[in-house]
Amino acid sequence: MYKYLFEKNNHLYLTMLLVLPLLLTSCGKDDVTSEPVTPQQPEQPKDPEQPTTPQTPTTTFLPLHVEGQFLVDSDGQRHVLHGFAQTYSPWFNERGTKWNNYDVKACLAYNQGLIDDIIAAGWEMTFVRMHMDPYWSNTPGVPTTGENDISAFDFERFKKYLDEVFVPMAEYAITKKMYVVMRPPGVCPEEIAVGDNYQKYLLKVWEWVAQHPKLKNNGYVMFELANEPVRITHGAGEGFMELKQFFQPIVNVIRQYSNNIVLVPGLGWQSNYAGFANHPIEGKNIGYAVHCYPGWYNSGVEDNVSVNYEDFKRGWNTQIAPVAKTNPIVVTEMDWAPAKYNSSWGKAVTGVAGGTGFGANFIRIADETCNVSWLIFTSPELLAKYKDEAPDGSSFLTDPQACPRPTYRKYKYYASEEYAQKINDPSYMFQ
Repeated sequence: MYKYLFEKNNHLYLTMLLVLPLLLTSCGKDDVTSEPVTPQQPEQPKDPEQPTTPQTPTTTFLPLHVEGQFLVDSDGQRHVLHGFAQTYSPWFNERGTKWNNYDVKACLAYNQGLIDDIIAAGWEMTFVRMHMDPYWSNTPGVPTTGENDISAFDFERFKKYLDEVFVPMAEYAITKKMYVVMRPPGVCPEEIAVGDNYQKYLLKVWEWVAQHPKLKNNGYVMFELANEPVRITHGAGEGFMELKQFFQPIVNVIRQYSNNIVLVPGLGWQSNYAGFANHPIEGKNIGYAVHCYPGWYNSGVEDNVSVNYEDFKRGWNTQIAPVAKTNPIVVTEMDWAPAKYNSSWGKAVTGVAGGTGFGANFIRIADETCNVSWLIFTSPELLAKYKDEAPDGSSFLTDPQACPRPTYRKYKYYASEEYAQKINDPSYMFQ
C-alpha cells in the first residue's frame, strides 16, 4: 500500500484511481453485483538501543508447507494465521522520530522492541508481514517518483541490508513463535507486462533471497512475490494468462533454490483472483496473497451501511473463492476504523456479522472460507499501546467500531485449543 507520495495531495491520489483497469469489470460501491469490483485506494494512516538476543523457538512451533487448501505444519496440523505488519524505514517507524541515517542498530532495536511490546500487550500474533523497504536498497540521494520507481535500486545495497536488517528481523520474529511473510521493496508500477523491467527486477530480488542460507527451505518464512499489481498488459482476455506468465518464472527461479511457501498477488491492488481458476500458478507450496479494504468486494463503508453481508460475500466469492477452493489465502493488508481517528487505511465500522458494516463481516467471511489467514494493518506502535482492560471509549484502540479491539479479542479465540480442533476437523473445508 504505502503510497505516501500522495499523502499531502489526496485529490491527486484519488483522481488516479478513477480510471478503472479494463481487465476488471467494475461497479460502484452502491451497486449489488457478482462481477469483480475494482477497489478504491484507502487513505494514508498516521504513521534505546540494543536489539534483544534471540532465543530458540520451542518444538511445538513447527515449519509450514501447503497441503491442498491449507497451511500445514510438519506434524500434519492445519494452521490459519493471524498477525500484523512491519516496515523498516524511518518514515514508517513513527515518521522519522525514532531513528534515521541508515542506522541498522537503532532500526533493529526499535522494531524488535515493538514485537516485544506487542506480545507484552497480550496480542496473540502468529505471523508478521515484513516489508523489505526500498529505503535500504535505493541509492541515497537519487530522486524517485515513489515506491513504484525502481530506477534507484542498488542490488549490492539490497544484498547488504538483507543480511543486516531483514534476515535478523525475520529470525527475531521466529524466536517469538511468529511465522514471517517477506515482501520485496516497494510496490508494483500501475501497469506491468511480461518481460518488462519490473519482472526482471523481481526475478533478481527473489533469486537472491531464495538462495540465502538462512531463508531457503525455511518453513517459517513465506515469500509474497509483489505488492499490489494493478493491471497487466494483456490480449483479448482479462489478463490472467499474462499474469501467470509474469509470476510463474519468478516461482520457477525460487524453486531452483528453495521450497518456501510462495504467496502470489492478484490484480486490482490484490483484489481480483478469479482468472487464476483457469490459469493457476503451478508448483508446490503455492498460496495467494490478498488485500481487503472497506469498499472492496461490495463491502460496506462508513457512508454506505446499506451494503451488507450478502453483498460483501457475493463479491468475495466472485473474486477470491476461485483460488480459496484450491490454495491457502493470506490477507496481507486489511484494516478499518471510523474516519475520525485517521489511524487506518480503511474507513468503516465493525458493524454486525451477517448485517451491515465491514469488520465483523470480513471476519465472518474469512472464517466461513475456512483457510484465510489475515492481519490488521494497524501501525505496530499503536498495537503495542493496546490495553484490553480499558473501557470501550472514543479512542481508536478502545472503540469497538475500530479494528484493534474486536481483532485483539478474536485473536484470543484463534489461539485457543477449541479453534485448533475446529480447523483440524477433516470436515472443515471450503465448500
